[in-house]
Amino acid sequence: MPLRLGTNVTALNAGRHLNRNTSDFAKRVERLSSGLRINRGADDAAGLSLSEGMRAEILGLRQGVRNVEQGVSLIQLAEGSLNEVSTVLIRLRELAVASATSTNNDFTRLIMTSEFNQLTAEIDRIALSTTYNKTVLLTGFGNAVSQVATASTALGGFAGVSQVGISGAVPGTYVFTDTSDQDNQLTLSITLPDGTNLEQSIDVGTALDRDNGKNVVATGTTFVANFDRIGMQVIINGPEVQSGTTFRSTVASGQAGAITIAKADGSTESVFVAAGQTLESIAEDLNTKLKTLDSTTFAQTDPITGELHVDTGELNVEGLPNTIGAVGANAYEDGRLDGKTLVVEEGEGGVFQVGANENANNRISVNIGDMRASGNVLNLTGLSVANITGSRGAISRIDTAILAVSRQRGDLGAVQNRLQFTSASLGNAIENLQAAESSIRDADVAEEMSAFTRSQILTQAATAMVAQANALPQTALTLLQ
Repeated sequence: MPLRLGTNVTALNAGRHLNRNTSDFAKRVERLSSGLRINRGADDAAGLSLSEGMRAEILGLRQGVRNVEQGVSLIQLAEGSLNEVSTVLIRLRELAVASATSTNNDFTRLIMTSEFNQLTAEIDRIALSTTYNKTVLLTGFGNAVSQVATASTALGGFAGVSQVGISGAVPGTYVFTDTSDQDNQLTLSITLPDGTNLEQSIDVGTALDRDNGKNVVATGTTFVANFDRIGMQVIINGPEVQSGTTFRSTVASGQAGAITIAKADGSTESVFVAAGQTLESIAEDLNTKLKTLDSTTFAQTDPITGELHVDTGELNVEGLPNTIGAVGANAYEDGRLDGKTLVVEEGEGGVFQVGANENANNRISVNIGDMRASGNVLNLTGLSVANITGSRGAISRIDTAILAVSRQRGDLGAVQNRLQFTSASLGNAIENLQAAESSIRDADVAEEMSAFTRSQILTQAATAMVAQANALPQTALTLLQ
């Protein structure tokens, strides 16, 4: 190699290696100091992007675990209050049974009425005072089924549906398919905004009896049609379960007679029915008369069944059985629910975010009905133990309320148990994601220490060689001697 004074190529070469070794040495020191293999995008751009996403998801999952714990606390609070409501209802039933016997007189019933009314007011107080983070829980929490008959037509009083419970049902319109009156099959479905169709069919044959060639729910009994996969429980009942104010005809045409409607002032209005008069004609005459007295009442023929449906509301209407063979309308027969709807409205609260991402799989819904005494779940409005007749009627309605509270408590307990498994699942996901993120982001100390030692030795050697290379041109002086 020629000896040149102008450019010390050897020194440049040694300096280049020194710079490279120094840079590698600094990188090893940084990784060992931070414990991370990736400290900046230049270290591993793809790995940085992947690990940052994992870090965000891990933090989301950790928050999900905290959300689960808070959700369990909320459920325990609500369930504890419902336990007290159940105790109050049992006492109300005891008072109704005591008042229903002839060994008591109206004076002693008056004393019972005072306690009965106080306990009914206490149910409302408990419902209104059960709050979590300033949110009232027992007056309706989460999604709820619309009680408007024009929207939830299955609740109109003519299909046999007495009550609907939801547990995680998404908002939207649910439609019944009940096309045959002989197959014992009942289908409920909903089409989601993204076009997904959720549907479930159940066999209700075990709850039905054969009566006059039709499959009907047995008289005096109810059946819970549990559409568990879409989060809805529909209670359908047979005759003589729910008295209500709705009636339906059982004949093809009218029978001679009169339908009498009592007015508030004690006077009456009458609609006369001729033998053989069509149900459509009777509906028109009766509806006109009813509407003049109470706009909420009606009489109309059903386009599917051809029956005459009458809702008398608060009016006292007599003569329907004799003229149209009327019976209580809200009793289920196979095929009666076809085309009927249930509308689930989105409510405040009721959704626990238990996952890291924004989709339905990362949320759990909980629904609590209006558990006030005056609410549509307990429906204790108008109950009285002031007389023997009212006391006897109160017993069955309180029984229904006790069952409703027990069902709501069972739903809450089921969600609480589910949340325990959710928490365990989240913990497992956090552990595995943390391990995956560590393999990408964290430094391998053994490997980095070996590389550090190597870089340290090479840096020291390169430093020495730079010194030697810088001294090399001095050998030219020997040629000048």
